[in-house]
Amino acid sequence: MKLVKLIIFKEMFKIEMNKSKRHVCHLVHSFDIGGLERIIVNCINNLDNEKFHHTIISLTHITDFINEINFPITHYSLNKKEGNDISVYFKLYRLLNELKPDVFHTYNLGTVEYHWVAMFARVPLRIHAEHGRDSYDPNGASKKYQLIRKICSYAIHRVVAVSQDLSDWLVCEVGIPSKKLHLIVNGIDTNYFNPEGVVSQELNELDGKFIFGHVARLHSIKNQTLMLKSFLMACKNSSEFSDQCILVIVGDGPDRKCLENFVSENPVLKERVLFTGSKTNVRDFYCRFDAFLMSSIAEGIPMTLLESMSMSIPHLVTLVGGIKEVIKEEETGLSVHSDDVCNYSRGLLDLFVKKERTKIMSVKARNRIIEKFNQDIMIEAYSDIYLGNG
Repeated sequence: MKLVKLIIFKEMFKIEMNKSKRHVCHLVHSFDIGGLERIIVNCINNLDNEKFHHTIISLTHITDFINEINFPITHYSLNKKEGNDISVYFKLYRLLNELKPDVFHTYNLGTVEYHWVAMFARVPLRIHAEHGRDSYDPNGASKKYQLIRKICSYAIHRVVAVSQDLSDWLVCEVGIPSKKLHLIVNGIDTNYFNPEGVVSQELNELDGKFIFGHVARLHSIKNQTLMLKSFLMACKNSSEFSDQCILVIVGDGPDRKCLENFVSENPVLKERVLFTGSKTNVRDFYCRFDAFLMSSIAEGIPMTLLESMSMSIPHLVTLVGGIKEVIKEEETGLSVHSDDVCNYSRGLLDLFVKKERTKIMSVKARNRIIEKFNQDIMIEAYSDIYLGNG
């Protein structure tokens, strides 16, 4: 009898403890390797476990990337069909009624409409975050998608933008009231992404080469074709560059086959471009890179740019979205306008030829991230907004 009472007491204590924590429910389109998912993982791993517990719901699927979270977490896949799938609204409504979260947090356009479901399920605090634009609307100019965001905002209490560029767009173009808007800039763990003491077993076969590295999803919005065309031009313009430089592309995605075909169709690139596929141990690759490349047509605040700069890697990037808020031109690295093959190629040659300047840039790149993009600031901001402050 005493044992039964003890068990009941323990269960009641657990329930009370859970009630004292804020239950945050994250809704994503899918949970795979990517910058957005990395931010969710980092937040869950670093928010105070005494104050919060989390659930992840994916409209489509969840991959092994969920294991990057440091402790077991409840997660659900709603197995949404392509196109309009009305059943997902009912699945989500039933699930939210069962879970009874305190906070409902969605990410990007693909999930914003589900705030109406959360509202009818009486979730007390509803938050939407914009982390970047989509390949089908890279400039955010679509009136249709602006209208969707505007209408859905009436069911949302707080809107988060991860860059000043996105924040200005949400207010001026979409029409989100500034009082609803919170600017929470992405941040990273600069102690983890630190070149000191990292011993990597990756890319040992490339010792002695100058390695240009790229880490991203292989997708049209990342415009990796620009990177390959520019690298090809640099190889043709400089025999020394062609002999000593390698391009390593870390990531996977729908454009991989197309990019691999481009390489195979150009003999100059065959021995000089390496596709590694998706990797979670990106730090081991960063520490082998001499320069980091991005060629996107749209971005928020890219996590891989922050990570690479924190690893003391200078960059060559396209000057889009929130990137201009991260870098310092010709101090932390170089930038060109989007889709400018000639100047991107010149930037590659510049980083390779002027190695002493590249080394100076590497120090300034890390200092920039330590000063402006520390993860602790981001975690504190999300903690405040989940607690209903501000």
